[in-house]
Amino acid sequence: MVEVYYSPFLIAASVLVAIMAAFTCLRLTNGLRNLPISRRKVRIAQASVALGGGIWSMHFIGMLAVRLPFVVSYDPLLTLSSALIAILITGCGLLLLHFGERTNLRILISGSLTGIGIASMHYTGMAAISANCIVTYKPWGIVLSVVISIAASTLAMWLAYSNRSLLRTVIGAVVLGLSISAMHYAAMINTTFAQAADFVAEPIPALDPQVLAISVSLSAFVICGLFLLLAVPMEETAEEPHPAPEAAPATDAPATNKQKIKAPSLALSRAGNMAQPVKNSIPYEKEGTVRFMNADRILTIESDGHYTKIRTDEDALFCPWSLSKVEKSQPANRFLKTHRRYLVNPAHIKGLKKVGDQLFCYVGKATELEVPVSRARAKDLRNLLGV
Repeated sequence: MVEVYYSPFLIAASVLVAIMAAFTCLRLTNGLRNLPISRRKVRIAQASVALGGGIWSMHFIGMLAVRLPFVVSYDPLLTLSSALIAILITGCGLLLLHFGERTNLRILISGSLTGIGIASMHYTGMAAISANCIVTYKPWGIVLSVVISIAASTLAMWLAYSNRSLLRTVIGAVVLGLSISAMHYAAMINTTFAQAADFVAEPIPALDPQVLAISVSLSAFVICGLFLLLAVPMEETAEEPHPAPEAAPATDAPATNKQKIKAPSLALSRAGNMAQPVKNSIPYEKEGTVRFMNADRILTIESDGHYTKIRTDEDALFCPWSLSKVEKSQPANRFLKTHRRYLVNPAHIKGLKKVGDQLFCYVGKATELEVPVSRARAKDLRNLLGV
C-alpha cells in the first residue's frame, strides 16, 4: 500500500463542477410539463448529458487530484462506459419525474436511480485504472458511499422538485453537487492503492494533471453554460405565439372585439405583465397561441414556479401569469386560496375529505381533482361552504 496525497485545488474544482452540473440539470428541467412531449424529451436529454457528464467530470478531476508515487493510465473503453452509465441512469431518473404524476414515491425512485448512477460511474471508472496499480476497497466503505449517494441524491431531488422555485433549485443543486462529491471522496478514503509487482513503466503524460483538470473543468462549465443558453429561446418560444400578427385592414369601420384583443394578447405573451385585455378572463397558451378563458370555467389554478397551470374539466393548460397575479386580477370571491400553491373555484367544489390531519377538497365533474387545504385555510373554506 502506498501513501496517497490530494490536491486541495483540484478537490475544490471537482466540487464546483458537480454543483454547476446539478444546477444546469435542475434548471433545464424546470417547467417541462408545460412543453410539448417532443421538446420535453430534448430538454431531458440535455439535462441527462449535463448531469451525467458533470458527474463523470467531477470523478475525473477527483482522480487527477490523487497524487501517487507512480504513473497510472486508464482503459479508454471502461472510462467511456463510466460516462455513459452516468448519463443513462440519471436520464432514467429524470424521465420518471417528468412523465406521469410526480409523487413522493417517484422522487424517491428518481433519487435512488441518480445515487446508483453516481456510484456505478465511480466504481466503473475506478476499474479503468491500469494494471500497474492494484486497487482494493473496504466493503463497508462501498456500502457507506452508496448509502450517501442515494440518500443525498433523494434529498436533493425532493428539495428541487417539491417546490420548483429558483431558490429551491439552487439549494437542490448544491445538495446534489455535494452528494456527488461526498460519495466520491467517501469511496476514495476507503480505497487503497498499491504498486503491482510486475510494474511496467508508463510514459509521463504530455499534460500536467492540473492543466488537464483545469481543461476538463472549463469544458464542463462551457457545456453547461451552452445548455442553459439554449434553453432560453425554447422557454421564450413557449411563451410566444408562432403565427405573426396580421395587419388590421385599412378601413374606417370600428375595430371588432377580436381585433382589439389580438394586439394586447400578443404583447402579453412577450411581457406577461400587461393589464388583462378581457374582463374576468385569464390567459393561457395552446398550440402556439395565447388565448383567454372565462374564469367561471376554471376549476383550479396551481402554482408552477413563476407560472401557473389552469385545470378545467377537459384540460391542464399553461398560464404565463404567476399565482399572485391571477389572484389580484379577479374579484375577491372568484377563487379561494386553499393552499399556498392552489386557487380553487368554490363553484366547482363537490366535496371535502379528511385524511388524518390533512383536509382535501374535490373539484370538477369529469375527473375529480383532489386539492389540499392547509390548516390556516380550512376554516375559511368550511365557512364558505357552510359546513
